[in-house]
Amino acid sequence: MIKFLIPLIFTLLLLTPERLKASTTVDYKTVDELTYKYFLEKKWDSVIILGKKALHADIDFYYLRVRMGLAYYEKREYIPAGTHLEKARKFEADDPVIADYLYYSYLFTNQLEEARLLQASLPAKAKNVIDAKKGFVDALSFESGYTLSSNNALKDKPSLMEADSIYGETDVYGNYLYEHLGMKFNLSNRIGLTLAYNYLNFSKTKYIQYSRIEDHLDGIADSSWGQYYHYSFPRVIYDTSFRYNVNQHEVYASLSWYLNGGIRIMPAFHLIYVSYPLVSASAEEVTVNDTGYYLNEGQEYVTFPFNRTIYTFTRSDTSFSNYFVGLALSKKFGRVNIGISGSYSNLNNKKQKQAGASVTWLPFGNLNLYSTTSVTGFFQGKDKRFLFSEVLGAKITSWCWAEGSFNYGDYTNASIMNGAVVYNNSDVIDYRASGSLYFLVGKHLQFSLLYQYSRKESIQYYFTTNPATNEVNTKPSTLFVPYNTNTIIGGITWKL
Repeated sequence: MIKFLIPLIFTLLLLTPERLKASTTVDYKTVDELTYKYFLEKKWDSVIILGKKALHADIDFYYLRVRMGLAYYEKREYIPAGTHLEKARKFEADDPVIADYLYYSYLFTNQLEEARLLQASLPAKAKNVIDAKKGFVDALSFESGYTLSSNNALKDKPSLMEADSIYGETDVYGNYLYEHLGMKFNLSNRIGLTLAYNYLNFSKTKYIQYSRIEDHLDGIADSSWGQYYHYSFPRVIYDTSFRYNVNQHEVYASLSWYLNGGIRIMPAFHLIYVSYPLVSASAEEVTVNDTGYYLNEGQEYVTFPFNRTIYTFTRSDTSFSNYFVGLALSKKFGRVNIGISGSYSNLNNKKQKQAGASVTWLPFGNLNLYSTTSVTGFFQGKDKRFLFSEVLGAKITSWCWAEGSFNYGDYTNASIMNGAVVYNNSDVIDYRASGSLYFLVGKHLQFSLLYQYSRKESIQYYFTTNPATNEVNTKPSTLFVPYNTNTIIGGITWKL
């Protein structure tokens, strides 16, 4: 063992940092000759390894960048390929072949603005090599889906009141329909416009329970002086329900303005119009005179006052508009894209502010695998929340991608995707998980299929009486009841 360790220790002592540095020292001629040799032999990893050593030693020239860029391209790592080909074009901007490879490096990583700007900057002879021509309309999309809610049927008619309650209600979401129509436009080589219209139709049920003290005549007893009317005064509970539909129309618009250096500015606006029949309950006390006695002498009825509570329910059409205004910025750093966002909205008669950050990572330098992690601070008056989301996508085949996402936190009155999706429903959202498949059919057609599971909580309100004063407490108590929803959405996109 000692005989083995002595030579090993001696070798490690010889490999001091100075010796290690000297052993990896490269010069221009060696780099040029070896990278050219490796390139001809299609030893892409060797080209990249030696190229990195050369750049670290401040050796940089046109053919080195070309060879490294094409080596990454052959490995289908299009992001680093684009980085080195961009550097090569700074040495020689008129090479149409390099422009062609750079264009497709952009295209295969969805850097569409960069591709269009590259095509526009090329001389006439190079423009004929690549086909980056785009019309004013970039894409059309349509989606439709249906959501099944476990709150759809009040089978057991749950109790909405505590022991001392006099009134309780809940407004539960049932199944609902979703439809989407979207268009993308190329306003210029740098600016893209997205317009979308969404329609949602929610099936809802307002379920109400109320109690009241009733004057119940149990019987009449005869006596020598007349008749005695015997009453009991039980607390009786009633329930009723009203089914109705909520119609929601949405218009969404966002711009994507590409600046130099991989920077994008994305303002967005979302308008929501909601209409439905509002069910309101009101209570009124009416004094009646119940017969207590009948006196034979004088043939006289003796009465006593009793206050009866009468509940009435009315429907009235109501509508209102909500809005969202947001701004997002992103910056590309090689295989990583960092974004920040902020927004202001007015939803359900409350004002919301959001501030968030996201990191998108493409570890393989292409779209074969990607991850986006987002954190958001949500502020609504005294209500402050932390929201988290994770998206993970992967290429399954040459024509199919899969994507999964998870959102944790109460997203009620919050938004995601720069306001493209706004959760303006009244129920609490605990978490949401979804999985999607994207199918490419030819050059222009794409189909999508999404499944989404959400865990939510409906809110029950109930009013109690003060036992000391027997007066009704004006502030309602609340109770949260969990339920879940399952959503299936299918979509089609036509890229022009």
